[in-house]
Amino acid sequence: MNGEFLPIDPIRVKQNAYLPVKLAELSRVNPEKALELLQAWGEGSKTIKKLWEEVVQYVGDSLPTS
Repeated sequence: MNGEFLPIDPIRVKQNAYLPVKLAELSRVNPEKALELLQAWGEGSKTIKKLWEEVVQYVGDSLPTS
């Protein structure tokens, strides 16, 4: 390794961390959509950004600020 790090968007890190929480919320409102997105995540067919965008259409996009 050459010691260089790629910049990682802190928002994307939080989205990745809280995606399971949001999928759990979604499963209470729309279980079919939650399962579809969970499968896409597991298969790697959608990016975290795309998954997040779809989840928040149903449950909102609030993230902890700390």
